[in-house]
Amino acid sequence: MDERTDPRAGRQTGRFVYDVRNDVWEWDDDVYVMHGYQPGEVVPTTALFHQHKHEGDRDRVLRTFRHAMETGEPFNIYYRIRAKGTERRVVVVGEGDRGSDGHADKLVGYYLDLTPEFAAETAAAADAAVAAAARARDTIEQAKGILMLGYGLDPDAAFAMLKWWSRNRNVKVREIAERLIEVARAGQISHPGLRTLLDTLIHDITDGRPTGPSGTNDD
Repeated sequence: MDERTDPRAGRQTGRFVYDVRNDVWEWDDDVYVMHGYQPGEVVPTTALFHQHKHEGDRDRVLRTFRHAMETGEPFNIYYRIRAKGTERRVVVVGEGDRGSDGHADKLVGYYLDLTPEFAAETAAAADAAVAAAARARDTIEQAKGILMLGYGLDPDAAFAMLKWWSRNRNVKVREIAERLIEVARAGQISHPGLRTLLDTLIHDITDGRPTGPSGTNDD
C-alpha cells in the first residue's frame, strides 16, 4: 500500500483496545495503515503485535505492556514498527481499565505516528531551523528535554513530536515549547514517582564519584 495515495495515512493517529482477559485486539482503520495493512485486511492478534516490533525495541515494548497489564497504570512508549518493508516511528500512549484484582481487564490508548516528521526534515535541517534564533533554540531544547524525560524519546523524536502537534493543531513549535516550559516550571506535571526516579538516578550518578586533588569533587 502506498501511503501517498491513502487518505488515512496523513491522519497519523489511531486508537486501539486490547482485551487482556480474552486476548483480543481492536484496531481502528489508522492503526491498520500504520502497520502496513488495509483496514480489516488481517485480524490483529498478540502474535501480529509482536511481529511488527523492531527487533531493537521489542523487549522494551513487551515489558512496558506487561507492566501495564499487571498494574493498570498509564504508560507511554516510543518505538519503531516494521511495516511491509518500511519503518514507522510511533509513540503509544494508553492506560489500563482495572478489574477487581487490580490487574488490567483492558488496555486502551492511541498511536501517534511521527514518521512523516522524520521524513520531512533531517536532524541537521531541524538543528538549522532551531538555530535561527538563540532564544527559540533554547526554548525548544528545553521542551525537547521535557518530552524526552516524559516519553522516553531521543532528541530527534522529541522534536518530531513538537512538529506533529504544531502541524496538527496549527500552532507554532516555539509557542508549544514555551507553554510546555511554563507548565513544567509551575510544577503542574510533577509526579512523586518521577521525583523518586530522579533522586535515585542522581544518587547513582554521584555515588562514588572520584574526587579532585584537594579531596573535593571536581566541577
